[in-house]
Amino acid sequence: MRNALGYAAGTLLALLAGAPGAGAQTAAEWDKTVAAAKAEGSVTFYTALVGNKTTKQIADGFRARYGIRVDVLEVRATELRERLRTEKVSKRVLADVVNTSGVQTREIAIGDGAIETFGPLPGIAAMQPEFVASWLDRAVHLPIFNLRYGLLLNTALGAGAPKSYADLADPKWKGKILADEFRAAGGGQSFFVVTHDAFGRGFHEKLNGQAIVFTRDQRAAERRIASGEYSIYLPFLLNYLPSLKGLPVTAVVPGEGAVLTPYSASMVKGAPHPNAARLLMDHMLSAEAQGIYAGEGLGAVTATPPDKAPEGLRGLSAKSLGSRPMDPEDRMVKLAVEIYK
Repeated sequence: MRNALGYAAGTLLALLAGAPGAGAQTAAEWDKTVAAAKAEGSVTFYTALVGNKTTKQIADGFRARYGIRVDVLEVRATELRERLRTEKVSKRVLADVVNTSGVQTREIAIGDGAIETFGPLPGIAAMQPEFVASWLDRAVHLPIFNLRYGLLLNTALGAGAPKSYADLADPKWKGKILADEFRAAGGGQSFFVVTHDAFGRGFHEKLNGQAIVFTRDQRAAERRIASGEYSIYLPFLLNYLPSLKGLPVTAVVPGEGAVLTPYSASMVKGAPHPNAARLLMDHMLSAEAQGIYAGEGLGAVTATPPDKAPEGLRGLSAKSLGSRPMDPEDRMVKLAVEIYK
């Protein structure tokens, strides 16, 4: 994994030092947090996961369990970050919890100073060790689920499925691959970074020889594959597969595993309802919430998530190729531009 490459390491360490360890709070102290959250009465939640039904389901479950109102704002990632900046500068903070990709969370925390350390949460004990161990700045952001990416393949063209990422360099795919833009933030850039780390620059130089066509419209890309305009779309969000039922497409996860994009929950600096914010974040790690994420085809982060993957996704490999490290976004964007001119 690459090093921090210019991130403010001292700032990050200071943030970490300011948060107690996961086991530093007693049950009695957590009961006081719950009581204080109920007294606050509401929590405001900003999410970049626009249009996903899990947000409402989890908000409704939290409200039913604790009697605390949840106000949700769904906005695109760029707008989310700008809202947090504006609220911080104007000193009129409205958001309590923010939910976006781990990479953007790190930018908001270190670059904008708009995220607070959240301290110990009981739910962390249920997380899979790989997430607890690998997310060293978990004091400022909490992985709550993973977006899982594979490939979308047209099944009517009879070309067969790639068994390995290396198979994408086969001449039969030349001019037939549609991809989310590698040279800008998003799923395509995550795919570029993870596969570059796993297979090296040579993999992408070969892929560049395949005359890839780039797009920024993920949902339209799926229809272009179904129509036979292209044979493969990458990376494909696996949780979208059920919505394509009846079309001549299938999802493929190459043998090396899926590309992951962890999504995080964080407490906003100066949150007007800090106790309710922590309680909502902990609820996102509950068996109930993790089951909701899994049921939507999102990767759970708990140690024993319920097996609720939707039909069509249950046979796909749960193996992970990796997730994007928390280093500066622009460096890898520049590398993608250099390769894919």
